[in-house]
Amino acid sequence: MMLWKRVLSAVIGILFVVLFIYSGTFPFALFAVLVAFLLVKEYNAMIPVEYKYNQYLLSVYSIIIILYTYLNSKEIINISNQAFYTFVIISFFIYHIITADPKNFMEQLSYNLLGLIYICGGLAFLILLRNFSAEPFDKTNAIWLVLLTTWATDTGAFFIGNRFGKTKFTEISPKKSLEGVFGGIVSAILIVSIFSLIKGFFSLGMIIYAVFAALFAVLGDLFESCLKRSAGIKDSGNLIPGHGGVLDRLDSLFFTAPFTYLFLISFI
Repeated sequence: MMLWKRVLSAVIGILFVVLFIYSGTFPFALFAVLVAFLLVKEYNAMIPVEYKYNQYLLSVYSIIIILYTYLNSKEIINISNQAFYTFVIISFFIYHIITADPKNFMEQLSYNLLGLIYICGGLAFLILLRNFSAEPFDKTNAIWLVLLTTWATDTGAFFIGNRFGKTKFTEISPKKSLEGVFGGIVSAILIVSIFSLIKGFFSLGMIIYAVFAALFAVLGDLFESCLKRSAGIKDSGNLIPGHGGVLDRLDSLFFTAPFTYLFLISFI
């Protein structure tokens, strides 16, 4: 029954993703803003009560960063954009210096800064990939590359790990196995190879990409496991039947998206 819930939720989620990917760049950015609100809510629920601090702060910064990234995604690597993101970080520090509780300053700043980088950064890189314009990764190829690679890794790791997993991978997530990680990497290589062959950009570089992207997907999953373990919870939420919260579905993607973008701008 749980497997069917996972499958049905995944299918519905994929349909939503397809809808917003092909509805245009601005609807995709608005979708990212909506997702940001859900993620901030889940993330704030993980923060210990004594360190909760202005739960609207991350939402406001998310809107600013996501919309700015959307408007400037074609020329994101230039001096003015670097200056903007630097100003955002500095303003974040200044706000905490002025308003935070001195006794809990380090904890409040650390939790919020982590949320800012993790949530806003992850969504911003997804927007950059959706708007990627360099051939042959234009026309949504870049966003589909990272989505398919991440989904393949998660799916391969889940099924291979459940069927053959015997060797524990890490104490952070006891259910994860080396066999599952290997299954995720193999699945990623297979899907990336098929996708790149269909799209006409298959190369050894894509195989290398698949291996490292799969490893980043695993790291993203483990990172969220650390957050949940420290908060003493099993799932980040219960919005998605069979999967948990929104963050439970995007954890791997928030690590593969930055890697994919940096890989593409460095090697294409």
